[in-house]
Amino acid sequence: MNPKKDKVHAVTPEEDYGDRWMRLIWNNDLLTKIFILLPAKSVTRCKLVCKHWLSLVSSEKFCHLHTLHSPKLQPSLLLNPNLGNPSLQFFNFNPFMNGEKLMIPYTFSFPNPIIISSCNGLMLLKSHHKDESFHVYNPTTKLSRKISVTDAYRDNIVALALAFDPSKSPHYKVVCIKSTSEDRINPLEVDTCAIEVYDSESCVWKLMLRFVFPQRLEMCGGYGGVYCSGSIYWDILDTLVYYDIAQNDFDTLDMPRYSPSLRKHILLSVDSSSLLQGANGHLYISRLFTKASNCQLIKLFELDMHDRRSSSWFLRYDETIPHHEHISPINGYNEQLRFIKGSYDTETCSVLSHMYGMISVYSFLDKSYKLLVDVTGPPFNIQASYGGPHMEMYEFIECLAVV
Repeated sequence: MNPKKDKVHAVTPEEDYGDRWMRLIWNNDLLTKIFILLPAKSVTRCKLVCKHWLSLVSSEKFCHLHTLHSPKLQPSLLLNPNLGNPSLQFFNFNPFMNGEKLMIPYTFSFPNPIIISSCNGLMLLKSHHKDESFHVYNPTTKLSRKISVTDAYRDNIVALALAFDPSKSPHYKVVCIKSTSEDRINPLEVDTCAIEVYDSESCVWKLMLRFVFPQRLEMCGGYGGVYCSGSIYWDILDTLVYYDIAQNDFDTLDMPRYSPSLRKHILLSVDSSSLLQGANGHLYISRLFTKASNCQLIKLFELDMHDRRSSSWFLRYDETIPHHEHISPINGYNEQLRFIKGSYDTETCSVLSHMYGMISVYSFLDKSYKLLVDVTGPPFNIQASYGGPHMEMYEFIECLAVV
């Protein structure tokens, strides 16, 4: 009795393609190699394909790996067009685009936040929704974590700042400086302070340092500091203060030197604005002086990070910027929004500023000046007072960092 021979089934191209596709979507190693090459926003869309992909790209291990190896894109800019009205729309601002892509509306995951600081893809926010609270927020994934700041000295918080360096750790820290002086209303000869640090790995606050400051400690620009190379810096008018996280050290730095005439403008806060910013592991101070001769003077200094205690500042750019519109102390005040530094291997550097709600960009490379947008006109129609609405611009890197 002859056994029946099994029929051989020929695999069709469609079946072969389907089989290879199924092997692909379940191969975590191969998927990881592909996904880390995609921009963060593209990876977030991959979550919608299937539950397996959602689980893979949502894991803390993958998010940190992507943050370290993803393509280094130009940092994104988030514009608050009027600090006087926090309920107004925020915008993703791209000075290298035109038309509708220049300012794209951005919505936070909770209403009316105040941005305290931004650091390498994460933000520290303050919210008054229901009650006052602080949150660490990822503007790319729109995920957040509430940070509790509750003790007897809550009303005496001098500064809060975020420290996050994904090249060193997937975890972040929140630094809080509090005044422990009993009376901060009346002028003080000295201010006794304490520094507490929140670590996202342990989720607890720890008292790190107590110190005495020779005057009442007031940070210009509010709470937020600038994180750069392991330290957080704050501007207190004619001095910088910084907290070195690793060394647990709080100290001061001298500001760059200006001519007597320019220093008078600085001390009187007349027709000048300053901007403290970190970029590519370096700390910069830029100061913009508005002159009555239909032009502006901008000076950009860089701190020597290898000899920080000597307060060595290098003058990188000293430029005079002509304007087409008339600028004078009577007509208004020009405010810096951001300066844009290229990546480590480029020398590109530009500065964004605004007056009367008109945002312009000046390039140090080719000495060009360009008016980008007038937010007081349609479709934005933001009301402008003397000098225009008070704006703020925050830089962040699109990433998948876990909060």
